[in-house]
Parts: sequence; C-alpha cells; structure tokens
Amino acid sequence: MKKKKNIIITVVIIVLVAIIAIVLVKINSSNVSNKENKNFKADTENGIVSENSQNATEDSSSSTTGTEDFAIFGVDSRSDQLDKGTRSDSIMIVRVNHDAKTVRIVSIFRDCMMNIDGHGYQKVTHAHAFGGPKLAVRTLNENLDLDIKHYVTVNFSSVGDIVDEVGGIVQELDDEEVKAINGCITEVNGIRGTNSSQITKAGTYTLDGTQAVAYSRIRHASGGDYKRAERQRTVLFKVFESAKKMNMASKIKVVSDLIGKVNTDYQTDEILSIFKNLSEYTIEDSTAYPQVFYGGTVEGAWVEVPTSLCDMATGIHKFLYGDDSYTPSATVTEYSNTMSGKVSGPNNDLTNTNFGD
Repeated sequence: MKKKKNIIITVVIIVLVAIIAIVLVKINSSNVSNKENKNFKADTENGIVSENSQNATEDSSSSTTGTEDFAIFGVDSRSDQLDKGTRSDSIMIVRVNHDAKTVRIVSIFRDCMMNIDGHGYQKVTHAHAFGGPKLAVRTLNENLDLDIKHYVTVNFSSVGDIVDEVGGIVQELDDEEVKAINGCITEVNGIRGTNSSQITKAGTYTLDGTQAVAYSRIRHASGGDYKRAERQRTVLFKVFESAKKMNMASKIKVVSDLIGKVNTDYQTDEILSIFKNLSEYTIEDSTAYPQVFYGGTVEGAWVEVPTSLCDMATGIHKFLYGDDSYTPSATVTEYSNTMSGKVSGPNNDLTNTNFGD
C-alpha cells in the first residue's frame, strides 16, 4: 500500500505544480493568446496577490460543476520547447468530478504502443514530438475511446531552478547511482550553465538543482526507465515538501520561475474556476497502464504492446468513470487486433504490482 500511496502523492504534486504555474503564467505573461482578465493580477516580484485577484477567484468558482478530463504531459526539453519536437516522458489522464470534488488519475507508460495518426504504430511518447499536445491528446482519445478536451505540458528541467530556491534536497545515493550520476551532472551543468560538483562515493547528500536533475535523469542503472520515473517522483515530492514550508512571497517567486515553461489551452477564467478550491478535492485513486503487455523489440524499436488495447481501454473506462458497460469501439478494436498481431503474447504482468516508489 505504501507504494500506491506514494504514486498518488507524486501525481498530486505534478498536478499542483502544473496548475499553479499555469495560473501565474496566464496572469503575468504578455504573450498569451487568451483573453485578458483585468480583475486578476499578481505581483510576483514582491510576492503580493491583490485583493481584486482574490475576489475574482471567488467569483469564478461559483459555477464549477460537472466533470471533465484533461491530459498532463511532462517533457524533458533542453530548450524549453513545449510544443511539437519534444517527447512526453510523463503522460497522465486526469478525471475531475467537481460535484463530488474528487480526482482520479491514470498514468500511461511512455513506451506504450498506440496508433498515431499519420505515423502508424509507435510509442505514444512520440505523438507529442510529432504534433505537440494536440496530436498527443488525439492519440489518447482515438486509442482509448476518451474525450479529453484540454492539456497541460510542463518541462521537468525547470525543477532544477526550484530545487536551488528551496535550498536543495537531501537524497541517499547507492554505489550504482553514483557511477551513473556524474555523467548526468556534466550534461546538466552544460544545459543549465552551472558548475555543480561530482559525487565520488555512496552516501547521503544535499543535492543542488543540477545534481537533483541529474539524479532524476539516471537511466543506465537497475530498473531503467521505471526506476528513473521513481527518481523523478522522489525529487518532486521533496521539492513540494520543502516548498510547503516557505512563506507566501517565496512560494509565488518559486512558481513564477516556471513562467514560459508551461503550455496549455486552458484560459485564465477556466483555471480560476476549476482550481480555486483545489484543497477541497480528494484524490480518490491512481493507477497506470498498460498493466499486461509485451515488452520487447517490435519492428526495430523497443515498445510495450498492451495485451490487449481493448482490455486496456476497458480497464481505464472502469477506473476513471466506473463504467462497467463500456464496449470498445470499432476503431479501438481494429487498433487492438493489429497490435496483437505484432507480438506472440504478454511477457509482463503488472496487474498485481503497486506502481511507484
């Protein structure tokens, strides 16, 4: 149960960071295409939120009812590119019930094979690279019979700046991680323009922003991408715990540093309406898919082929909506049959696994 609770906490962190960042981005950026909300203004330099902004927030929440789905894409962009050209290393589908004030979240593994319009059967992470969040959302909708309307794309590289602002994070490194982290530190130093030191032996360290990002990027160690995702969640959790202890001015400054590193099609008034009372919402549950799949090389690339896509879509509908009567569409059935024909059968079963740390 501990592992399951940790992934739920981690997803909440990502959602909170993304949403808060969007609010400030939409309020403060002069380049956004959304309509201007003249009643909402934040002074991020001095850490002050005006009285008018609080009133606007209160007014906007009165009609928040019903349900909605949106997608969160986490990209690892070295140039803050948040549209096409970057693969989504993290993919989440979020179901919000405003009447019951509950949230349910499904993570989709980045290597899961799906049919990407115009590009054939590939890892779902490539959809964002081919056509940005719009194609990524369309891919999820078409392969899983969903009706996702909105998206949020965040850049995990920005975590380094926040780690520095909260004073670093305390993390234990084992021998294998020490061997792998130094190459990542050198790489991240070059990306961020820092001069963080190498780590020479296993132990407990206070990692600065560059070292923390390097830690979260380790892939060539036991656990591969799954363990890397765990490290990313660990870093985010520790950042969030540190940020909770900061005063309001410091929190606003931290979030304002994410400006320009978030991409969304939500409008300011929609965000204020949806998330004004976020603390009242409960995360009911979280899970990840595919849970049964073939993992291996297919047509020259390593992928995770769900067995089957129909079963995966059925499980997601039941989890998100409590829908026991869902029947896969003809499109999903076609995609499912095509993918099943590419592999001999499942060789991985995570059904009884607690996902996460």
